[in-house]
Parts: sequence; structure tokens; C-alpha cells
Amino acid sequence: MPEIRIELKDEAVRVALNDLSRKFSDLSPVMKIIGEYMVKSTEDRFNRQGPAPDGSAWKPLAASTRKRKKHPKILTESGALRGDIHYQLVGTHGVAIGTSGRIPYAAIQQLGGTINQKARTGVLAFRNKGGFMSRAAAGKRKTAVRIAFASYGARQTRIPARPFLGVSAADSTKIVGIINNYIAARQR
Repeated sequence: MPEIRIELKDEAVRVALNDLSRKFSDLSPVMKIIGEYMVKSTEDRFNRQGPAPDGSAWKPLAASTRKRKKHPKILTESGALRGDIHYQLVGTHGVAIGTSGRIPYAAIQQLGGTINQKARTGVLAFRNKGGFMSRAAAGKRKTAVRIAFASYGARQTRIPARPFLGVSAADSTKIVGIINNYIAARQR
């Protein structure tokens, strides 16, 4: 999975980090606090259903998506994406917040894009008394099942960007506060 990098270019945070790095050689303790805060902030964004870090609302779900989902929450079906947000220290002077790369759809949800699906044929298995059955379950059954083939045409699906990673204005203020509190506590 390619790495996608979104760097923080907030002036107040930059000034606070420069002040911090002049006073301490190892910033990893405060970077850990910032990382934990940013993971919590991102989880809160999922709870609130947005907005994106820049303050824009997440695009609503398409009617077709709402129909097939179990609930109306955006970016939440199984909870896997939300559960994959974590932080990692980068040396002694940095922290990265993101997903592990195990969730293949994380990047397209963050950035948006088009999914191109090729035409394909699938196998459907039905129980004798009707009702769909998975192919794996059909293979394990000792009773007869009815098999049908279904063809699906090629299609494109447009996924709008719904940025969940990033630093909001409120996050920037909180990060500056974390840094200032860290400095103040160490200078007593």
C-alpha cells in the first residue's frame, strides 16, 4: 500500500515545536501525548460523523449505499477503519497518525476516487427449500443445492473524499497547549 503523507504546516504548532526542540533533545514523551490525542480526536470525528479536518462536512451517503448498509453512519460498517487509527513515533522528534495499511479502502475514503470494476461471473448456491447459500457452505452440505451463475457488467463507482485524518483548527490549539503544558511542567 503506498504511503500517503499529510504534513502539518500550522504556524502556531511549528513555533511551539521549535521552542520545545530548543529545550529538550528527546521529544518522544510529548510526541506520544500528541499521538494519543490525535487518535482520540480522529475517533471523535467518526462519532460526530465529521466534519473533515478543514471544517467541511462529509458528503452524505448515496441512496444506494444507505439501502444496503445496516445503519446510516458514514465511514462505518464493520468499525474496521475506525479501529485501525493509530499513532507511531518517528524517531525522537516526530509522530505519525494514520492507518496500518491493512484496510485497503482507507486511502480512497480519505482522498476520494473512482473504483473500476471489471465484468465478472459469479456462482450462486441455493438451498433446496430456497434462500441464498454461500459457496463455501454449499460445498460442506450433504444435501443437494441448486447452483446458478450470474454475470455482472463492468462498472465505475465514484467515492467522494471524506477526510478523517488530519489536524483541525481545534486540534492545532490543543497541540500547542499540550506542548506548552509539557514545557511548563518540566521547568518547575
